[in-house]
Amino acid sequence: MKGSGVQSSVCATKSGILPGVESMNSQDMLSDVRDHMSRHNLIEHGHSVVVGVSGGPDSVALLDLMLRLRDDLDIEIHVAHLNHKLRGEASNLDEVFVANLAESNRLPFLSKACNLDRGGKSLEEAARDARHAFLEDVLDQTGSHRIALGHTRSDQAETFLLRLFRGAGTRGLGAIKPLRDAVWIRPLLGMSRERIVAYNEFRNLSFRTDESNKDTRFLRNRIRHDLIPAIAATYNPAIEEVLARSADILQQEDELLEQMTEPALKVTVRYRGKQKIILDVDTLFRYHISLRRRILRKVLLWLQFSATDITFKTLHRVLDLLHETSGNVQISPGFCIQKVTGSLILSRETLPSESRLEAPGITRIPWLDASVEIRVRPVSEVVGDLSHLGEYRACFDLEKLSGSLVIRNPREGDRFQPFGMFGTQKISHLLINTKIPRSLRDQVPLLLSNSSILWVVGLRRAQPFSITSTTKEVLDVVFKGGCLFSTGL
Repeated sequence: MKGSGVQSSVCATKSGILPGVESMNSQDMLSDVRDHMSRHNLIEHGHSVVVGVSGGPDSVALLDLMLRLRDDLDIEIHVAHLNHKLRGEASNLDEVFVANLAESNRLPFLSKACNLDRGGKSLEEAARDARHAFLEDVLDQTGSHRIALGHTRSDQAETFLLRLFRGAGTRGLGAIKPLRDAVWIRPLLGMSRERIVAYNEFRNLSFRTDESNKDTRFLRNRIRHDLIPAIAATYNPAIEEVLARSADILQQEDELLEQMTEPALKVTVRYRGKQKIILDVDTLFRYHISLRRRILRKVLLWLQFSATDITFKTLHRVLDLLHETSGNVQISPGFCIQKVTGSLILSRETLPSESRLEAPGITRIPWLDASVEIRVRPVSEVVGDLSHLGEYRACFDLEKLSGSLVIRNPREGDRFQPFGMFGTQKISHLLINTKIPRSLRDQVPLLLSNSSILWVVGLRRAQPFSITSTTKEVLDVVFKGGCLFSTGL
């Protein structure tokens, strides 16, 4: 298992090719890696590349190959190593080994020691996340363009099986990509682990050996040492190549489905805010189930839903809801999905929020993705408009107002006196009576002056601040944006 374990030692290779490994030489390997990098556009001429080096055989071979390609590609190389401090002195010796390797090749070396915070994650996952965060920091510090990692075809086959056992679609079974996020590259992804070992022997390269990679308590190691050899011996000796090829095919098909998903998203999304996204149900149903799942996954990611929590079961709870006339699904604390007539609302809870308004002036309301424009005008300029202001414009008697103006969302116990009524009404009752979907009620804007509610935006003005025959100046307020304004729900 990369980056974890209990023991580690230095292995100095001997010249020669391992028995049973396909015939190769150093130049063959270099040519194949160059072709792989070119085919997947991993590096451009003049790039600066951070090479993550653990000290193991794969990363040592990667660094050697990158050095041999340096002049042809006109690249700058930085060596980076994260000491996870999981193996005591062995971890420190790994760091010293990589530092010496960088120095012997006159390469800049950046390292960091960390106390791993697992935070409920597996050891392998926590170590990987810490390593990726460190390498991204090095990328920023050095102004580099790419981060090169030493994953091989063998890692690809193991990852394919790991994800198959856990349950995955085309995205997951595509496993490790040669290029991810235009930053992470895997130049050795087309090479088997045996071929890497043979290359190290041929080049007489020393490396560190992590004994924990033999520990079959870890599922990846059981797949590596038990399952794949058993399949190769009993069913197909080329199983590793077959699995890696399948992953490559699924990556390509996943790319096609992603390309199909983007235009589908554009016509399906009625509204996209920071806390709410509204989809058109009829449009969503026009697409194949595979695209529906992808649309939902992307929308959940937009709302900062954890990618690891977007499971097959979660998606199908939502898809089942689409077939209901109405209803809601709570998929995590503070995160619900509601089906109302013609729309699917994906909602994160909006915390109590408030914005002070410029009067007169225009104020942006980021938490609502909206704006408010306020003007002070003589009553004579607006009197002709009062009968047809629309839902998102309201006028108030300026003399009846005091204190600053704010926009906020509803709070428990809010009450006001609706226009045309003598008594007061709870805001919560108004929202229910006007059939505002439950998942959108925490984003209904309230306009207040000195803690008094003037306007439930889009729904009802308050009686005490209305314009009368004695009004001289008017506060003219126009609201634009937000989920209700944009969708008419």
